Amino acid sequence: MISLFQAFNDHSLAFFVLAAISVIVVGISKSGFGAGLGALSLPLMASQSSIHEALAILLPLLIAIDLVGLQRFLRNADWRILKLILLPAAFGMLLAYLFFSVITPQILSLSIGIFTLLFLVQSLVISRLDLKQSKPSPWLGKLMGGVSGFTSFIAHIGGPPITIYMLREKVLPIVYTSTLGIFFTFINFGKLVPYAYLDLLNFKQLATSILLLPLVPVGVYFGFYLAKKISVKWYYIIVQFFLLIASIKLIADGIYV
Repeated sequence: MISLFQAFNDHSLAFFVLAAISVIVVGISKSGFGAGLGALSLPLMASQSSIHEALAILLPLLIAIDLVGLQRFLRNADWRILKLILLPAAFGMLLAYLFFSVITPQILSLSIGIFTLLFLVQSLVISRLDLKQSKPSPWLGKLMGGVSGFTSFIAHIGGPPITIYMLREKVLPIVYTSTLGIFFTFINFGKLVPYAYLDLLNFKQLATSILLLPLVPVGVYFGFYLAKKISVKWYYIIVQFFLLIASIKLIADGIYV
């Protein structure tokens, strides 16, 4: 079994700097601004490793982040929404498992980036024209739940699709983050066995995850702090801003990587 010392020596300083930023960023995304920030974590880490290695290192950390906030998530989540989106997410993960070797992260990044950007343009047009945005229908929640399960399995970028639905629900920030927290806890635990079967997980990557584990609470509790301090109006403005940044980053990854 590989030691933590070996895992440390097997990676460069640049890798650990970017990996540390990735963990903090995804912690903030999970607990405070669950829209776009998380989409930046995989590209940051993968810039100093392979995509598959970054996927494997991040998964235990994502689960640890989910567990840190789980009690708060359970207390504040909207279970009506979860009942709508969890089963489609499981179906999306199954499809992703079946097509894992066919769909590259680059193709997926480009598709999700364009899709997310179009949603933001639509939302901007509606707000500028002062049109009333209708309550999202159940089919949108099911569709985005399925897409989010698929994209999360392939490249840990499930945030943007489900946010498209959640933004239309207009729930309180703490309900928003808690609902997404439970949603991604379900998804991330659901990845463990398929990832192992696909030979993505090994002791070297687990050791690297353990080295980064102390950074997990930093992003999570900072995200909780921000979610409490920022008003509902500004919360959703910030969410949409990070969603815009994420969509641009995803499009760039799909075109240039």
